[in-house]
Amino acid sequence: MAKSITALLFGAGARGADAYGPYALLHPEEIQFVGVAEPITARRERFAKMHSIPEARCFETWEAALQAGKIADVVLNCTQDHMHYQSGMAALKLGYDMLLEKPICNTLGETLTLVKTAEKLGRKLQICHVLRYTDFFRTVYEIVQSGKLGQIITVSQRENVSSWHMAHSYVRGNWRRKEESSPMILAKCCHDLDFLYWLMGEPVRSLSSTGNLRHYRPENAPAGAPMRCTDGCPAAEDCPFYAPRIYLDNMPIKRIVSQSHNKLFRILGNLAIKHPNFTYNLGRLVPLVRQLTKYAGWPRSVITDQPESDAAVVAALRTGPYGRCVYYCDNDVVDHQVVTMAFEGGISVTLTMHGHSHEEGRTLRIDGSRATLLGKFGFSHSYLEIFDHRGYLSEHLDFASGVEETSGHGGGDFGLMRQFVQTMRGDAPPLTSARHSLESHLMAFAAEEARLNAKVVDMQEFKSRANDG
Repeated sequence: MAKSITALLFGAGARGADAYGPYALLHPEEIQFVGVAEPITARRERFAKMHSIPEARCFETWEAALQAGKIADVVLNCTQDHMHYQSGMAALKLGYDMLLEKPICNTLGETLTLVKTAEKLGRKLQICHVLRYTDFFRTVYEIVQSGKLGQIITVSQRENVSSWHMAHSYVRGNWRRKEESSPMILAKCCHDLDFLYWLMGEPVRSLSSTGNLRHYRPENAPAGAPMRCTDGCPAAEDCPFYAPRIYLDNMPIKRIVSQSHNKLFRILGNLAIKHPNFTYNLGRLVPLVRQLTKYAGWPRSVITDQPESDAAVVAALRTGPYGRCVYYCDNDVVDHQVVTMAFEGGISVTLTMHGHSHEEGRTLRIDGSRATLLGKFGFSHSYLEIFDHRGYLSEHLDFASGVEETSGHGGGDFGLMRQFVQTMRGDAPPLTSARHSLESHLMAFAAEEARLNAKVVDMQEFKSRANDG
């Protein structure tokens, strides 16, 4: 039996600790975390306790962790976007292979340098493009490759970010400002661009893009709205972004559960929305209900290190960034953007990203010469339908919803970890290399250039210019 891979974690937040950490607990024969670097004490101690990491292998910073020498086989780099370049370069140079959370880096120059450095040093560098590892998107890929749709003519991909998620991550949260993170088309949609590049099997010839920050601006604030939701907002009842409803009442999570394809989950979700007190009391007796009434996961777990405590949540909303009115934040990333692409073989593709959806999820349409494929990939329900051009529905496929999956992104988080371990062991090649992941980032940076300058970008010229820069 192959030995377990040992890993050092940079960043014990939502992705490192909650998305990838659980895989190691379920599969210790495959991978074990033996060190952690995390500046927030509560997160660091919680992760160390869960994974039985000794105090000597717990570090406040990634710099301190690397100063201890090479203590593991691989690094899982889940630091904030702006830290990827420095931490990634240092880990590669010390001899670590690395699984790096997307995006690779914030800037085009740093992204190119990091990928080239990994190749020069002979290190394995894999990017967390989790969509490739989901049953849903693998099935889309297989259908296209099978020829069922005929010759592919046009593709429309939509990244529908729910309004509350947009408010959480891109208005109040860590990805609200381009200079502190990345252009939103990269931070949110490099997954989608990677999928499109993988699906088409060829590069983009040219692209254009349009979009802006339209809604989350001071001039759109309700009359009399204060700087914080907790300061007595007169629009609290009607505002979809009212922070206590999102984080204290967990209303988005209840709504997701109520929209599940699973009948039992739908009943529980609706019960929690319509009869919260009854459901809370029922949760004292029924563990499954308690998971909903005492929910302490994302996004609630982001705003406080004590997400199980209502008092801690209230305190965070009164003093922290997540209690701010969405119309009075310091955000500057777009809230909608469309990218139009012409691939080398002549296929036309559009990618639409927006932060005003009634529910979270991706939708797609692929039109071929013989059939059309429609799909929805969401928390509540995921499915694919193939409509033959002879005029009838020829196939319908259902997939487990987000609330039923054992890992996030439709099972993609665990699928990524499984493939990464197999690659590190030499049992299987990576589903994607850093060089292939680079392609989606080049597309994103080119799209942002096209948007800002209102022009069509020739991708060959753009790549040549980027490599010379």
